[in-house]
Amino acid sequence: MAKGTTRSWSSSLALVAVAVVALLNTTATAAPTAQTQSLYGLVERLLPKAYHTTFDFQIVSESAIPLSSPKNKYDVYRVSNVAATAADASATGHGRPTVLIEGTTLSALGVGLKYYLEQAAQVELTWSGSRFNELPNQPPRVPDQELDSGNVVTTGHVHGSFVPWRYYTNVVTFGYQFAFWDWSRWERELDWMMLNGVNQLPAMVGQEYVLREFFRSLGVKDADFSSFFSGPTYQPWQRMGNMQGSWTYKLTGAGTEADELAYKHRWIDSQWALQQKILARLDGFNITSVLPAFQGFVPRALKNLYPQADIRNSSTWSGFPIQYTNVTYVEPTDPLFAKLLIDYLKLQDKLNNGHRSHLYLLDLYNELIPSCLTEVCLKAISTAVSKTLQTADKDAVWVMQGWFLTAPAWNPARGKAYLEGIQEAGGKSFVYDLASDSVPVWDSYDGFFGSDFGWSVINNYGASQGLFGKLSEITVLPYTAFAQYPNHLRGIGVTAEGINNNEFIYELTYTFPWVNPDQPALNIPKRLEQFIQRRYGPSGATPKVQQAWKLLSETVWDSRTKKETGSKSYIEKPPALNMTDPGWLGTVFWYNKTTVVHAWDTLVQSGVAERNAPHGRPLPKSYIFDLVDTTREILLATVFPSVHGSLIAAYNRQDVVQIRTAGRQLLEVANDADRLLSSHPLSSFGSWVKEARASSNLPLPAGSTTPSTFNRNGFQQFLESNARNLVTWWGPEPAGLADYGSKQWGGLISSYYVPRWQLFIAQLELAAQQKRDFDPVAFSALVSKHETAWQAQRWGDRNGESWASNGYDSIDIVRQLWVKYAALAAKIAASED
Repeated sequence: MAKGTTRSWSSSLALVAVAVVALLNTTATAAPTAQTQSLYGLVERLLPKAYHTTFDFQIVSESAIPLSSPKNKYDVYRVSNVAATAADASATGHGRPTVLIEGTTLSALGVGLKYYLEQAAQVELTWSGSRFNELPNQPPRVPDQELDSGNVVTTGHVHGSFVPWRYYTNVVTFGYQFAFWDWSRWERELDWMMLNGVNQLPAMVGQEYVLREFFRSLGVKDADFSSFFSGPTYQPWQRMGNMQGSWTYKLTGAGTEADELAYKHRWIDSQWALQQKILARLDGFNITSVLPAFQGFVPRALKNLYPQADIRNSSTWSGFPIQYTNVTYVEPTDPLFAKLLIDYLKLQDKLNNGHRSHLYLLDLYNELIPSCLTEVCLKAISTAVSKTLQTADKDAVWVMQGWFLTAPAWNPARGKAYLEGIQEAGGKSFVYDLASDSVPVWDSYDGFFGSDFGWSVINNYGASQGLFGKLSEITVLPYTAFAQYPNHLRGIGVTAEGINNNEFIYELTYTFPWVNPDQPALNIPKRLEQFIQRRYGPSGATPKVQQAWKLLSETVWDSRTKKETGSKSYIEKPPALNMTDPGWLGTVFWYNKTTVVHAWDTLVQSGVAERNAPHGRPLPKSYIFDLVDTTREILLATVFPSVHGSLIAAYNRQDVVQIRTAGRQLLEVANDADRLLSSHPLSSFGSWVKEARASSNLPLPAGSTTPSTFNRNGFQQFLESNARNLVTWWGPEPAGLADYGSKQWGGLISSYYVPRWQLFIAQLELAAQQKRDFDPVAFSALVSKHETAWQAQRWGDRNGESWASNGYDSIDIVRQLWVKYAALAAKIAASED
């Protein structure tokens, strides 16, 4: 119930009565149950000690809390103050609580805790940091609720979700972002999920362990895994049958294919040990896991073991060489598929030591062409798979990514046949509309023809970093979808392919389920103002800063050009005479650059002033990150492209002197950006590589067969090579996906991108000197030589390479770059707008 809600007198009296009962019930706090204990653990991990005794978490019946609106009936919570007459201490060991958080589910309690932290304490947990260390020693009270009569009653703040599921991640996030995480990083992310109401998570870590043990049981030899299992960063695409095998030993020249297979086995073991911790925490938080099912993709050797079965090779994918694609699979209508699916799920259930879920991720055709495209055949496939899932688990729900329907081979008639085959088999399904904000499928496929589905915000592809958003659309469309398909829109989630970017967009998405879908009335300016208040604190969130972020919300976060994705900087793309690319992840920006430069100017000046103020308060980590991120945007999206234009103009005039001058300026901008980004751990290539190499020390499960003479140095180079390759070549050679996963990262700019631009500038100068055209073939050969050598390097071997600092040097660097570039950026922006 929001402040100012109009109610009848009878309703008000009823609420008062409920409030009195609630107060009486909280005078003697009950001991935490096994269910709520996990929330006390979260509080103790995240909040100062003074808050460890603040909360009384209680699971209550659905009838105990009045609904905030009739449709907001899932996961309802109420946050209120505990009566002042409560005992000084309780027998629970948690002391005397002062805040009561009631919920119909554990997930509701988690969101209720976030509500308290946001509304009463004015703080929150984000990827870039928190201000929990600034919380007052005396926990603040929950703001009172005022009714229309003007009387204050402590009925508490009540909210409920209008969808039962709030989910998180894209399957490929496990490659782009999560690949090298250890338990401490996963633990923090799981805490973040709990506070944001996430109650469904694809649990993909360690999947290869089950697959390996399963294939071994079928008679597949370990040597046959070499061409099937991929390296750590590429496992998502291996799982979906897009690619197979790995190429690290060929790129690095370190070791043999047999060595690489040993590293894969070591990795598979360590990921399984990590998965057990993740699953245990999911159980503790009551977050439903979506477990992988057998999807039919198998090592090529399986053909020899089952010669009579219908085992084929799938279509090629993204221009990969044949040996790394055309993945072998068992045709879903073959009896062998049913046997393998049932046996796989039995083994997975056994290995998971009691962890069980009825939701199974099964993507047969992600960016792949089915073996048949008639409606009858497609329905037969889905019917067969659905029946098998139900045989294995009568409560099974087939979970899939609706992205497969965006491929040219599919159309609404085929999609309808495929999805209706599940329903006609008596099965249940849940479809992630993976990119509802940019490439929606639900609207053109009639709400998935009766299947339950989720509306998702992806907002980035390839874990790109640029500032981007579609606020005008994402704040309307989920409610439009719910109005059209109220019985089948069953979830809302964030499916970002990478994190540490555009945090307001994602934070906002997780508020969507908790408002009235009939009258959403989302006040975005007010929500942004509150977000910045929590992010920067009272002294940092000045009126000027708030105005700066309002300008950003109306430009970089509000693309109204039907643009599907954010844009990449010229610096990430292969250098060329014409860098204008209006396509997918192209280089054309949609926003008014003058407005954005002005907002950046205000943020920097305010941040520097805040840091230099007499009170000496350090800037919050999130503020520092925002200063780095917006400065990156100005240097690489405004200044760098303009200087590139000057370089090409000089080349067109065959002016050698100006080519050198513009080239020197271009490299200076790049190196300045590199220096800034290298100063912050969330924008540093060194941090990514460090994380990769450190993952060589992940614990192994009991019974691991990793040899005692394991080559750790070779293993670390294998891991680093995977990290390097994903953000550059994205494959065994610079082909179709090269630079798709590119990053504006310090260390990557100086070691990978700058040398490409140096070669480009030198070739332009040479062409001008010789009075001839630039030779792209000769240039490409030089770039290939550089990139190939880079793939085999190790971080730290080059002079000046070191791990990123803690980010506090970033403020001084931002100030220096602001002094150097502010006037130039404003001039460039004015000339382009």
